[in-house]
Amino acid sequence: MATVDLATPLLGDFSNQLELAFGPTFGWFFGHLIILGMIAIIIQTMRKTTLLTENFDISSAKITNFIGYSIATIIQYQIFITFSFPVSGAIITAITSTLLWKWTFDVLTPTDV
Repeated sequence: MATVDLATPLLGDFSNQLELAFGPTFGWFFGHLIILGMIAIIIQTMRKTTLLTENFDISSAKITNFIGYSIATIIQYQIFITFSFPVSGAIITAITSTLLWKWTFDVLTPTDV
């Protein structure tokens, strides 16, 4: 096992699965390679922010809507978990309900576009 292990706190159980699948050395290596890949993707995204906002038409209103729908999904997930849904069922039901709310809101709300 390596002395510095950043993969276990960041990847959690997935890091243990990598070590079981590939052995301690290659599991450590692949876990840290995944973390480096995520960091590289985040850096590239930050470098191309203006290009992304222009091509994907990202505005502050869309970001606000995304944050609001994410919060609604998290709240629904917590509610479904308290009603003893299985985790996968709670996630799927929360996402589906939120997408239905979004679709209903987008269809029924008039826009000036």
